[in-house]
Amino acid sequence: MAIKLTADSFLAVVKQSGLITPDLLNRLLKEFQQQAVDLEDSRAIADQLVARGHLTRWQADKLLQGKHKGFFLGKYRLLSLLGKGGMSSVYLAEHVLMRRRCAIKVLPSKRVNDSSYLGRFHREAQAVASLDHVNIVRAYDVDHEVEKDTEIHFLVMEYVEGQSLQEVIQNEG
Repeated sequence: MAIKLTADSFLAVVKQSGLITPDLLNRLLKEFQQQAVDLEDSRAIADQLVARGHLTRWQADKLLQGKHKGFFLGKYRLLSLLGKGGMSSVYLAEHVLMRRRCAIKVLPSKRVNDSSYLGRFHREAQAVASLDHVNIVRAYDVDHEVEKDTEIHFLVMEYVEGQSLQEVIQNEG
């Protein structure tokens, strides 16, 4: 069952996430108050933050669930989940400083200790990086980060807007 955060709890989670600076959040709340937004309703606040482009819907939904971690990987801010499979999850992200959008493929943490999966992941990264063709997405980076006892391995790739291959096959056969 989903939890319903109070507005104060939601705002605390937003601040903990690092997605919006406390100063900006305070300025926005003053604007919301002037526009008669219900500041006691966490969903109304989240909807306004999304409408103004300060959060994505995916980020807002995670924050409304009380989650304040998992929005950053290295130099990248995660914007939404594009897809998930047995081998990995793929997120739409943007470089924090350059604001360049990219796709980030993340190896599930449960697969990190399986040397065959980790090796396959690294071979895929090397294969993609060695290719340079207009019809193949480019690899920008491969990296990992350690948070507490959890290792996260990820591949940063060019983001191409449009339908996924799975959607094209479903729609066109």
